[in-house]
Amino acid sequence: MFINRQRELEALAARFASGRAEFVVVTGRRRVGKTALLAAFANSKRALRFTAFLDSEEGQLRRLSAAVRQLERPEAPAPPDFSYGSWEALFQTIGALARGERLLVILDEWPYLAGGSLHLASVLQHVWDETLQHSSLMLTLSGSYLSVMERDILDRQAPLYGRRTGQLILQPLEIADAAQFLPAYSADEMVELYAVAGGMPGYLLQFHDSQNLWANLRRAVFSPDTFLYQEPDLLLREELREPRLYAALLRAMAQGYHQVGQVAQAAGFSDRATATRYLDTLRSLGLVENRQPVTPRRKQRSWGAWHLLDPYLRFWGNWVLPYTSQIEFGEAERLIQEVVRPGWDRFVGFSWEELARRHMHHLSARQAIPFWPEEVGSWWSSAGQIDVAAVQRDRRCALLGEARWRREPMTVADLDALQAKSRTWLENEKGWDVWLALFSRSGFSPTLRERVAADSHLLLLTPDDVVGEGR
Repeated sequence: MFINRQRELEALAARFASGRAEFVVVTGRRRVGKTALLAAFANSKRALRFTAFLDSEEGQLRRLSAAVRQLERPEAPAPPDFSYGSWEALFQTIGALARGERLLVILDEWPYLAGGSLHLASVLQHVWDETLQHSSLMLTLSGSYLSVMERDILDRQAPLYGRRTGQLILQPLEIADAAQFLPAYSADEMVELYAVAGGMPGYLLQFHDSQNLWANLRRAVFSPDTFLYQEPDLLLREELREPRLYAALLRAMAQGYHQVGQVAQAAGFSDRATATRYLDTLRSLGLVENRQPVTPRRKQRSWGAWHLLDPYLRFWGNWVLPYTSQIEFGEAERLIQEVVRPGWDRFVGFSWEELARRHMHHLSARQAIPFWPEEVGSWWSSAGQIDVAAVQRDRRCALLGEARWRREPMTVADLDALQAKSRTWLENEKGWDVWLALFSRSGFSPTLRERVAADSHLLLLTPDDVVGEGR
């Protein structure tokens, strides 16, 4: 199932239409949809798509040789054991096929292809420099494992460094696009599902809109033989040494520890310097980020707060990793009823806050707020916390917001509390134009709606607004 990715398709199409040799690198997390994107892009083009898997060098060369031979001589199938004999001969054949007519070659899962041959990147570099860069080839390498992509292509010391003409880093889908995987779900249900699966197409495909959320979780997550149950462990083992230590850090952040000292202690690290090194590795993989409070003035960076970027890792760290024994002994239903359900609204609330922050860019794009945020995040200090803070400092404009995932409407008291915190946030700064926004699962009291109707600097938003933006 392929949904949206219009911007990425347009970027690839521009490279294809350039009329010159192109070397494009596509990276992104496992299950983010790289293969589906490239398949959609290759449709109706003169193209060779090859997906590598774990195999010997001879096996990889033989399989890719068969694919190239099919393009070279479609009327004469290659013998079962056909091979060009060397990587250089194979790439030279590709160059000949791209000499007079545009040819798209996609080598998907490059890390698997290169893993069987440490000299493959050097061979490709040589043939690219000698032949391919003078052809009509659009070569696209795709891979999930950042360590291998950096070793072969992205690092300054990499054999293919400097050859790429374009790069796409595929990000998870926005919630409006994710909702198209489950069109029968309401906006509220979609926010709850997004708190589990995020915008990862490979995760979203495990859920069915013919089942409610809890039935989906029982079937797709709280069962030891499922893909989602095993996915985080596979992710850590394939990308990292010492996966146990990284899992401990992820669990600590999932359970609400965010200051580096707290994270280190909860994860069992003896000092925060060591923990920071491991956190930096997780950050390089796009799994965590270090956040700084958004303030009226730019301030010198502090230690900040560490947060998980992936909703499913947050879910897994809360309710799968700590309870693997219970799940594997068949006690998933008891876990859901006694542990997960009582803490569910609070858990979803964290994702609701993040969705509110992401929604700032949609508000700006449709000019619901008359400024373009240069920075979006949250604010915290010893004096309090604000869930959403978006600023454009040169124009002295800001939007501050609170997000609540609860079963009662937000009231005037919530607005009054936000106004009080906004005065603290300003830190005696003068001349700022400040908008306030409330994001509520359960709507707003009539009195609050009346008050907002008379003030254009106040915004009220619900899941229908956030999920429906572009749905």
